[in-house]
Amino acid sequence: MGSYNSQYESYYRNLGNKRKSYGGYSYGGTSSFGKSKSSFDGNFLMKRLMQDLIGVFAMLIIVMGCKLVVTPATTTVYNYSKDMVNKSYDYTKIVGSVKNFKISEAQKKIMDLIEEIKIDIGGGKTIKDKIMQDFNIPAAGIITSEFGYREDPFTKQKKFHEGVDIDLKEGTEVKCPSSGKVKECGEDAELGKYILIDHGSGIETKYGHLSELLVKKDDKVEKGQTLAKSGNTGKSTAPHLHFELLYMGENKNPEEYFNFSSAK
Repeated sequence: MGSYNSQYESYYRNLGNKRKSYGGYSYGGTSSFGKSKSSFDGNFLMKRLMQDLIGVFAMLIIVMGCKLVVTPATTTVYNYSKDMVNKSYDYTKIVGSVKNFKISEAQKKIMDLIEEIKIDIGGGKTIKDKIMQDFNIPAAGIITSEFGYREDPFTKQKKFHEGVDIDLKEGTEVKCPSSGKVKECGEDAELGKYILIDHGSGIETKYGHLSELLVKKDDKVEKGQTLAKSGNTGKSTAPHLHFELLYMGENKNPEEYFNFSSAK
């Protein structure tokens, strides 16, 4: 999910303007993602702790009442409570589950849920549906390096790979997956010659290690238009296309949104 990115303020504001009542809750307005992670975690944990303590206290009163007022119903509740307290639990499994809990996975599920709620309220498609249905792959080829942590081919250190590498011969045409606007283009030490396309709705795609750029900054581009030719510029061990997908400034795994299987 990542932290709030100010350059997408207008997109968040548009969501807020569509605010409607949903199941008794008001959806939209100020985003809680603007708060720092430490503030969010601290408030959440404190509220959760208070709720749990109040729940335990209420349960204690109920159990004590059941012991004092003896009826068939209260006896059943009291005996059940005793069985639950005396029951043996495999705490090693519980501790293991907590240790294996991944914040990033929880964040992804929350973001997906927010998208679903937004669609229920305003109609239309989720971002994932939009990309899978309306976007094409930029070039057909075998993926030689996937999204996520990997060993850097130059430093041999573990490093996060923000996109996927598609095996292409030098000079292969790189197509625009959907209409948009060239947000950035140029050359740097890591990606070599690169292009960043803004497709609207917070969706962006980036292309690296290109040999030739065929568009310039602020150009409007159409789906299927040739943006560049693949190459071996920047930190690259062989000709290929480095392809990134970003949503609201955060890198996503392109293989979860694009169908590369037909090219393998």
